This record gives sequence, structure tokens and C-alpha cells, in this order.
Amino acid sequence: MRNHGIKFHDGSALTSRDVKVSIDRMRNPPPGVVSMRMGMYKDIKSVETPDAETVVLRLSEVNAAMLNLLATPYACILSAQRLETDASYPAKTVMGSGPFRFVRYVPGTEWVGERFDSYFMAGKPYIDGFRALTVSAAAATNAVISGQVHYNLRGLTESQIAQVLASRADQVNIVGTGAAGDLLFVVSLNTTQKPLDDVRVRRALLLALDRQAGAKAMKQLTSANVIGGLSRPGSVWARSEQELEALPGFGRDVEAARAEARRLLKEAGHPNLKLRFTFNGLYSYFAVLMADQLRQIGVTVETQTVDSLSLAAVKRSGDYDMLFDNLPEYLDDPSVRLGWFLPFKTNPLNTTRANDPLLESLYDQQKREMDTARRTVLVQKMEKHIVDNAYVIPLYWMEWQRAISKDVGGLRSMPSNFMKINLADIWLRNAGTR
Repeated sequence: MRNHGIKFHDGSALTSRDVKVSIDRMRNPPPGVVSMRMGMYKDIKSVETPDAETVVLRLSEVNAAMLNLLATPYACILSAQRLETDASYPAKTVMGSGPFRFVRYVPGTEWVGERFDSYFMAGKPYIDGFRALTVSAAAATNAVISGQVHYNLRGLTESQIAQVLASRADQVNIVGTGAAGDLLFVVSLNTTQKPLDDVRVRRALLLALDRQAGAKAMKQLTSANVIGGLSRPGSVWARSEQELEALPGFGRDVEAARAEARRLLKEAGHPNLKLRFTFNGLYSYFAVLMADQLRQIGVTVETQTVDSLSLAAVKRSGDYDMLFDNLPEYLDDPSVRLGWFLPFKTNPLNTTRANDPLLESLYDQQKREMDTARRTVLVQKMEKHIVDNAYVIPLYWMEWQRAISKDVGGLRSMPSNFMKINLADIWLRNAGTR
């Protein structure tokens, strides 16, 4: 890596030392720091800094995903000096080197950033700042219709899109239609809780879901309605529709699947099972879906609604049966997506709490393979192992239908050169986490 005059927002130079300290903090965190993604970076053997502008990473083994891993939002470069002198950094103090400087964050209300004039890319950013509003789905739609926001970050349902186009078709574009976005929602099954430590019980729950009917219902309620496996539909790693339907729980013969589910529960000694489903209150429609679907196989679902912060605490405690969760976002690379399933003993992100040595072996095999076709075979083998063991119940991928003002293409002509976007509460769930 070569540094070309990059500065932090406090005016200090970003040097190779900052890069080294930031990467070392992820792969081998100091006492008191928990690295949620340590396992993803374990192949980095050393980080060397021969001079202030050069960083050399040496790997212990080949890793096909390493460049992608270094480009994730979680791999941001922190100020080494600030880490030494500011106990609140980066959890509470926001200071980086990007195009926008942090101004303020009001919980539940807004994020505000302003243009960083010393940004290393000349002429950028193009706007003076942004204001990201935290609002409900209904308020977000109304804000688009009234012209109060330039961009809607929350996905829109078909009925909401119809509302927007009926009011402002000449001023708003709808983007992202017809393709799966980067977010897959799942129901994580806690393998350390009885009877979910029995694969027969977990498999029964997986088989209960009628994905086709559920997708039609979800399409009216949420943009999370695209059927897919653990790799994003349409990506190089994903199965064809026919291949996907061969996996347990993805076939179209729902009655046969549910008959098998009831047989498995009876065999396991739990024909009338009761389970607790813990979820973020923003997604109550998924709780209704799960309760209805599991009822079809004789399982009673007790729902527990929590807010984003409480959900994080529940994840840490392990006090749940079924948990609403999502796989890592931003990249299709399976080392990022499926790294979520690495053994819980070294990977606190894994809310299934499973420690599966075969799964870990398959993960290592795929990340060593540089040939995409051969790597895809290994990735799909890993996916099948996860589904066969029913560690999670995959729900739906987001269809990121969003509204964007037509004048965003000419940002410099905007009033006050300031962009306003809608930001849903869910996007704040990992604020301050590294």
C-alpha cells in the first residue's frame, strides 16, 4: 500500500503505522478489545511497515478472499495515536479519513456529516454534506413523496412504490427492482439449547416453511421477499433454482416436507414442541410468519420482542431458542458470508453457537482455492452441510427497491448542496462495533 497524502479528519497524516495497528487490532486484539471478525483475518501472519508509506502483509497460507476482506467496512483504518490517547475511540468518538467528517449523531433521530475538505481524492466528495434520518417505513415513504429526502435507504414494498410513483413519478427513479440485495435474514437455531441440540428437531423446523407462499405474503409487507440459499441469488456462488429446490426445506412439495417434519419431531420425542422466538420489533411480520408456519407441524412459538440494543445483549447471553438474525453484508465473497458460521468458540458472531469441525474444514478449503469454478463447488458443499444440519432457517433476501430523486445525478445543483437520506433503525445496530 502506498499513501498519497491521506489525512485523518483531525488533520494528522495517515501512515503505515495506523494501518498496521488497525489490522493487528482485528486479527489479534489487545486485552479488553473483542474482535468479532478475528477468524476472518487469521491467515495474516504479519504486518510490516518498512517506511511510513508502505505496508507489507505476509500470509501464513493462500487466501482467495484476502483483498475482499481488507475492503470490508469493518476493516476501516483507525488512528493509532487516537487509540492510545482516547479511551472512547472508536466506540464513541467517530474520526476517520473518509470523504465526510462526523458532525453529530442523535440516537433514533439522525446522523449528520460534512464534507472533508482535505480528502485525498481531489474534487471529492461532490456534496457539502449529508443528513441521514432514522424513521419508520411509513415515514420514509412519506418523506420521499413529499420531497423531504433525496434518497431512501430502506427497501420499498410494491404498494409503497405505487404510492411514490403516483405522486412523484416525474421526479423520482425506482432502482434495484428484480434483484436480490446484500441482506439475507435467517432464523438462527441455538444448538446449545435443548432440544435444538438435536439435528432432527432443527431439520423439522427448517422443513416447515412454505417459502413460495411466504414470499408472496412478504412482498406486500416488506422488501425482504426473495427466495435464495446462503449465497446471494444471481451471484457466481449461488445455486440455480432447480439446484436450490433439491436442498431440504426449499422444495415445492410443502405437504411432504411437513409430514417429514412431524415424523422427525415424533422420532426425537417432541411432537408438541414449544419454542421462544426472539426478534427485533422492526420485523414483527417475520415473527407472525414463523408462528404460522411452525404451527403447521405442531410447534408453538412464543414471541419475544426486543429493540436493537437488547437484541445484541441477548446474542451475547445465549438466552434464546430461535433468534432473528442476518448474515454479513456488503460482499458476495463466501469467506465473508459463510465466515459467520465459523466455530462459536472463536467467533461470537455465530448465533447458532455451533462448533462444527467439518464446517470449519470446508471453510478453509474454499478460501484456499483460487480457481472460481472449483471454489464454487466447495462453497456449495459447505452450504449443503449447513442446510442439512439446519443451523439456520434461511428466510428471504432483500429486494432493494429504493427511491432516488432524479436530481441526485446533478448533486451540485441541489439546494444548499446537501443530501438528505432516510436511514432505518436496523442500519444502526452495529454502530461503534469493530
